[in-house]
This record gives sequence, structure tokens and C-alpha cells, in this order.
Amino acid sequence: MIDTLYIVYTALAAAAVALLLAGRAAGMLRARRRANDLATLGQRYLRLTMLALEGEDSVPRFPELSRPGARLLLARTLSGVLAATYGLDAGPLRRIVRAYDLDGWLLRRARRARGYDRARYLALLAMLPVAPRTVRQTERYLRSSHRAVAFQALMIRITAQPETALRAMAAYPRAFTAAEVARILAELRRGVLPIAYEPLLRAPQSNLRRVGLGIVREFAVEEAEPYLLRLVAEESSEELACEALHALCSLRRPLDGRGVSERVASMERAGRRALLRRMAREAYGAGALRPLLDASERPYYESLVASYKCALA
Repeated sequence: MIDTLYIVYTALAAAAVALLLAGRAAGMLRARRRANDLATLGQRYLRLTMLALEGEDSVPRFPELSRPGARLLLARTLSGVLAATYGLDAGPLRRIVRAYDLDGWLLRRARRARGYDRARYLALLAMLPVAPRTVRQTERYLRSSHRAVAFQALMIRITAQPETALRAMAAYPRAFTAAEVARILAELRRGVLPIAYEPLLRAPQSNLRRVGLGIVREFAVEEAEPYLLRLVAEESSEELACEALHALCSLRRPLDGRGVSERVASMERAGRRALLRRMAREAYGAGALRPLLDASERPYYESLVASYKCALA
């Protein structure tokens, strides 16, 4: 009797496991089919978007927008086109956004979301040509305690109203991270932000100086050397002064002068080591930096120089 019950129990357990595995396999197959269908739909959306950019005044009819994920797919398609182009006439895309209320839809999704999910919806809005009302409706997120949400709200204002970009960045209460500066520079490369480095490097707000240093490094602006030397010598923020030193290194300019020597001497050991590693990458020879190096640091820098297979000055 016990053996019979054990056999029945084993058979039922095996059947349950088989049903679970079959259900999981069916679910994975459905998910894969949905992903393939969305990928095909995304290709259709991209073709229709490119046709709209070729000069057709009418708004294209995007199929299957009622299906789950399709409207988000359209928003990502439009933002991807904008991210991959320079100086694009956004008029056709603006008509698409307005006709399908994409900005309103993303706003509603952002209101219902939290944290990084909300930030992702706002990031999409920052990449789309949105209406002025959308900028007004996202201003409250500038005061969010979530850093990514607040920064994406700033990006919406910067990209939608580039003439106010300097004021918006100056008023932003948090110090920009390197990733945030890179995001702003991406808009500059696309031609969205027509700003120059000189007023940024002279600005009293540290965030504007950060963006100015980013521009100098990104575009290798050699004419900025006097501004960089002034920042190294006079900048009250140790972090920004170090960024100016790294910018000088990226331009491969001579690191001489009293201001540079005093700043390097005042740096903490970790910061000095990071600067020395940057100098070695930029092909500064040990002899050229002898006035900056402490006697105890020369063997460390000489070992760095020896590890690089390039001709050093």
C-alpha cells in the first residue's frame, strides 16, 4: 500500500513539474514572439518617421498604436532619430508628437511612476520636441529629491528652451556629475545648445564652469589655456581646479608656472597620483615635470612612463 502511494505521489509530482516547465516554456515563447513583433513594428515606425523627415507635410499614420508597448516604442523611435542626427529640422517630429499626444502620454506615465522609472519617462521627453506646456508641467520635478528625476526635468527645459539654458543650469542646486556634464555636451554636439566656453569658464556658478571645462576637453579648445591656468591658480573649489589641470593635460599644454606648482603641491596624495597617471597617458616625460614632482614621487611617475609604449616628450 505504501509503495503504491509513493508511486502515485511521484507521478503527480512529475506531472506538476512537467506542467510548470511547459507553462514557463510557453510564456517564454510568447514573450519572444511579442519582442519579435515589437522589433518588426519598430522598423515600420522608423521607416514612416524617415519618410516624414523627407518633406511630407502630412503626419504619417503609425499602425497598432493601441497595442501594449507601441506608444512607448514610437517615442523611443523618435528620440533615437533625434539623438543620431545633427542640426535636424524637428518640425516633422514635432507634428508627430503633437498629433499622437506623445508628450502628454509620457507625462501621465511619469506621474504614475516613481524613482528611476519616472526619470526614464522624463529622459524621453527631454529628447523629444515638446510643447511649452510640457516644460511648465515638469518644472515641479526640478525640486524632486531623486537626483535623476530632477536632472531630467532640467534637461527638458534646456532642450525645449535653449535660450534659457545658462539660467537654468546656473539655478540648478546640485553640482553636476561627470555623467550629467556629458549628457549636456551631447546636446551641444547635436547643435541644440549654441553656447560658448568663455562665458562659462568666467561664470560665478560652479556648474557653468564645469560645463565650460567639459566643452574645452571635449573639443580640445587650445585657446582656452589662459582660462584654465587662471582656474588652476584661483579656483576655490579643489575639485574644479583639478578638473582644469586635467583639461590642460588633455590639451598637452606645458604645466609650468607658479599657480600650477602651488596647486599641485596642495593636492592630496590620491589626487596627485590620479593627475600623474593622466600626465603619463598624455605623454608627459618625467624630465618636463621635475619641478612639479616631489622626490618621493619621481620613481612612481618614472614607472608609469616606462609602462607606456609611446614616445614621451
